[in-house]
Amino acid sequence: MGTLSKWLRITVYGSLMSLILTSCNPDHLASSSVATPSFTIQSGERLMHKTKTSQSVRVTPSDTSEYPIHPDHLTNELMKGNYEQIYSQTSQAFKQEVSWDTFLKVISSFSDGVQGYQSISELKHDHTIRKVWIDEQQRRGIVAVFADQLPDYPDHTILGLRVNDLEKYPATDHIQTQTIFSPPVQQNWQVVWGGSNTLVNYHYEYPNQRYAYDLIVTQDGSSYRGNPKKNKSYFAFGRPVTAPADGKIVKVVNNIADNKPVGSTNEQQPAGNYVIIQHADREYSMLAHFRQHSIDVQVGDTVKRGQVLGQCGNSGNSSEPHIHFQVMDQANWAASTSLPVQFANHFSPIQGETMHPSL
Repeated sequence: MGTLSKWLRITVYGSLMSLILTSCNPDHLASSSVATPSFTIQSGERLMHKTKTSQSVRVTPSDTSEYPIHPDHLTNELMKGNYEQIYSQTSQAFKQEVSWDTFLKVISSFSDGVQGYQSISELKHDHTIRKVWIDEQQRRGIVAVFADQLPDYPDHTILGLRVNDLEKYPATDHIQTQTIFSPPVQQNWQVVWGGSNTLVNYHYEYPNQRYAYDLIVTQDGSSYRGNPKKNKSYFAFGRPVTAPADGKIVKVVNNIADNKPVGSTNEQQPAGNYVIIQHADREYSMLAHFRQHSIDVQVGDTVKRGQVLGQCGNSGNSSEPHIHFQVMDQANWAASTSLPVQFANHFSPIQGETMHPSL
């Protein structure tokens, strides 16, 4: 989708399938089946993957039912310097990719000068817990993915770990749209990606989608029931997508097939079926990945807040049914600048939180 660079995909943390976003930029597209390392160090645009060199640390036996470090306490143990216990709690797949020597070197130096971390996000999905912390100066962040009643893994096994230097964009982070928007949904939807740093929102790195949201529907911590390869197994598929504010329809694409089986993606038409609505001066909303032929509005129509536009689908570069929602400064999304969305009551949802129509 031009330079709209990150959308939903499935990535492997060791042997774990975990929700993450894939690139919509034709020059940087990534297959949904490509495995990525569990431990990365990112600074600016450079991403370095650490691989196995040696192992000398004692590993906690894997037949335990639960590891001692609770997900809520990981950064406390990090600040205490309990690196060996943290490493011992990682999965075997993690240890095969990241040696103890590498782990110790990176993790011990990363927190130099840090007084403490605060938890900003928790996402429970498919028997995993994904937690994000940032330091008090909001310059560094940590993401960890833990097993949570996941078959074959003791609870709290660390399946993936990522440490990042955080980049901020203060020129736009603290502005808001003139229009007060509502979530484009009729029921509760979970924010998979959303927020003002790259750890909770993969869109944030890219100016034309920096403040976008990806939304799914979950029940009992899962986004589907039944065969995960079928779109109709997903709770989001076919649910109404609504206008987030009054406006005029300026762009509609409605004829793109939904991806079958789930997990395959359409990289040539990354937005799939989508609607763009003009609101206030230089404020346009975009909703993407509609179900094929489900959009009920046409270019030129005037719509009201809450009016049904169509149904959630799995079209475009999407690995499972979800809604992509963003606000931007022009109708050409590829050349646009993403705008922070103003919701009612000063609500600013981030990853792991719930959007519901009463906001």
